[in-house]
Amino acid sequence: MSNPDGIISSSTMDSLNRMAVQIEKQSSAEVAIVIINDFYGQDDFEYALEVFNTWGIGKDANDNGILLLIARDRRIYRFITGYGVEGLLPDALLKRIGENYLVPYFKENDYDGGVLAAMNVIREVLLSPEGAEELRAKLREQSFFVRHQSNLIFSLLAILLTYGVLRWNTHVVEKKVLAGKRNVKFSSIFQPLAGGCGCVLLILFISIFVVGFSGVDPKILVDMDWIPWYLTLGGSLAVLVKYNQGATYIKKSFRDEKNRLNGLAEYHRQMIIPLILSPLALFSVMAYSKRKKEMSSRFLPPDNSGDWLRLDRDELRKKTKHLNQGQLREERELSRSYEIWEKKTTGEIKVVAWKGILGKDFSECPKCGYQTFEKPAVKTIKAATYKVSGTGEKIQKCVNCSFVLSLGEVIIPKKIKSSSSSSGGGSSSGGSRSGSFGGGSSGGGAAGGSW
Repeated sequence: MSNPDGIISSSTMDSLNRMAVQIEKQSSAEVAIVIINDFYGQDDFEYALEVFNTWGIGKDANDNGILLLIARDRRIYRFITGYGVEGLLPDALLKRIGENYLVPYFKENDYDGGVLAAMNVIREVLLSPEGAEELRAKLREQSFFVRHQSNLIFSLLAILLTYGVLRWNTHVVEKKVLAGKRNVKFSSIFQPLAGGCGCVLLILFISIFVVGFSGVDPKILVDMDWIPWYLTLGGSLAVLVKYNQGATYIKKSFRDEKNRLNGLAEYHRQMIIPLILSPLALFSVMAYSKRKKEMSSRFLPPDNSGDWLRLDRDELRKKTKHLNQGQLREERELSRSYEIWEKKTTGEIKVVAWKGILGKDFSECPKCGYQTFEKPAVKTIKAATYKVSGTGEKIQKCVNCSFVLSLGEVIIPKKIKSSSSSSGGGSSSGGSRSGSFGGGSSGGGAAGGSW
């Protein structure tokens, strides 16, 4: 047994050595266990096979050796066997031994318990062929679905919850908030699902590189225990995408700001419990609350006479006669929006301007006076190259009256070629041979896994 990094206790080492001696005396098979922090290289099979053949585990005439390699930092284990024991310990059986006896202990950081449990099973198989058959039958009963029952149930629950929330989201938008208003169908659930899955795959892809560069085996990221969490994360992101789509869809369905806020209020109210699955979507609710507070004064009448009626913009024609072409252009560019009030007794119309959501991107045009003057932009006169600078004219343009103001000539900097470099390196450690063996070799029989 080799334990150079002191991962298992000395008492466990003594027990393992006694079992190995017993196995060799009664069956001539040689068992070696190497438990280390890390090893050189990236392939655990190649490393374990090299140790097996270098040490010559097993009798030369029988090739009846067994090696169990455990790399703690990489969270992987690997069995290597000689031809002489493959009949009693085929790869499928060794895989089940690893999954049922090593992995549960290792996940609790109990390396002593895991190695002892696996070694006991191996001893039983090698020393009692009759008991080995019973053991193989028992392990066969522990099928993939039985061993991963809790993970599969959790995964199915995550899928059903995600599907249910996405369907409810569509129902809320179409049947509760916008009932009778629009005939256009809200987006299907497949786009949010694709978005959520795409984000998870991107996160997983980046994580594989991060884990790989840290020296840990990236295979731990595709362990069955992670699958429910990946599905939960993907579902949460899908709900977030769908929820934001719904909020945007509702905003575009109303021209009247008060109706828009009321629609969003109903949307948030109907979705507040399902949003437990996607807490990030609560930021949308917070943004709505902030906007509602900011616009509280917008719906106050021009004076306190009580004689003013606020006109519903959704009931008016889009190009209402109460707004001129410049004001309509401001609303189209989102630089300003307008509330229209009518005096009940006289029919007088009063139009009140409010800053639009893109108001910061426009200023007042010096010619027509509307908030439709774009920010300064550079119009290219002579394009820049990698060798010489270019020239351009800085201008401002009104999107309403097409007035153009020149702010003078500017220099466009030369193009710069990008460059990149990369470097890499790594380190590892391994174990050393303990004891002596009979010169056996392996033809490649192996089984391994991670925890």
